[in-house]
Amino acid sequence: MPQKRKPPRLWLRPDTKLWVIKDGKRRVGTGCGEADVEEAERKLADYIADKWQPPSSGRAAEITVGDVLAVYLIDKADGTARPKETEQAVARLNEFFGGEPLLFIKGKTCRNYAAHRKTASGARRDLETLRAAIQYYHKEHGLDLLPAITLPDKSQPRERYLTRSEAAALLWACMGWERVGSGANAFWKRRPYHRGRHLARLVLIGLYTGTRPGAIKNLQWMRNTSGGWADVDRGVIFRRAEGERVAHNKRKPPVKIARKLLGHMKRWKRLDGWKDGKTGLRNVVHYYGKPLTKENKAFRAAIAAAGLSSDVTPHILRHTRGTWLAQKNVPSNEAAASLGLTVDEYERTYLHNDPDFQKAAADAY
Repeated sequence: MPQKRKPPRLWLRPDTKLWVIKDGKRRVGTGCGEADVEEAERKLADYIADKWQPPSSGRAAEITVGDVLAVYLIDKADGTARPKETEQAVARLNEFFGGEPLLFIKGKTCRNYAAHRKTASGARRDLETLRAAIQYYHKEHGLDLLPAITLPDKSQPRERYLTRSEAAALLWACMGWERVGSGANAFWKRRPYHRGRHLARLVLIGLYTGTRPGAIKNLQWMRNTSGGWADVDRGVIFRRAEGERVAHNKRKPPVKIARKLLGHMKRWKRLDGWKDGKTGLRNVVHYYGKPLTKENKAFRAAIAAAGLSSDVTPHILRHTRGTWLAQKNVPSNEAAASLGLTVDEYERTYLHNDPDFQKAAADAY
């Protein structure tokens, strides 16, 4: 029996350390190095879309998962709230499922994919994309059988947040200082060759507004179509780009800039060249004038210098903001609106961190 042909997939050449698309005996270079996985996945998605031919059958036993993903990629990916992430998910799903018939999708195969993906949250997002692709294909072309997608359980809400002293230590580290020792004998010293001061802006905006790190990195000093913008004259951060569509669970409402943050932001804008009617650097958070794309390496160095644990990530800034709002007894509707959450989402995630949580009920009699 002939071996079933595998779908187009990525392969890292051991000699050049470049990603290559393998399609049967054909090899197509991507020009992407080993670390540039996201761009390689995008080029694989483009390759699949370019070579795909529309299927002629609506039978789930004959239509491959790759066919369904290709339809979704061509028709819908660009219109989703996060096109780049959708393309990457399609590439990963096609790598694993692409050559299989749609009937292959069952609970066990979904669990196998989750094990292959290694992270439950990442597998859940990918499988949600697969479910959307199947539903779209069924709506447009019709299927005789609609397979069910089994999703991994949602991850538990993040519990870790920064205390005031930890946040201060992180800011000191971002400004070039390193904590040496512990307890009463601890002291701070200057770090040699420090190049992470740009992180101080990201940390302060994250702590004072709860804006997600990705949106902070896209934030600019003027209206634009690629990210949000900071209006320091009105004291408001508009998180959405002009005309941007966002997912229902990734809302980006405007947020009022705190007085303590506003002074910093006005100073940053002047330092970036916006004075005397002149136009300066566009991005609020930048690395020596260039847009910040990846902050993880510098952030890890900062938390190490601050003496913080490795579970402190850029996303903890948003969770810290929500927790501090709860601890200050800010009304749930105001706190939820500033974070882009519903009141139910905010109360479920943060209200238990309020020291007065259920106090009235506890002392009712």
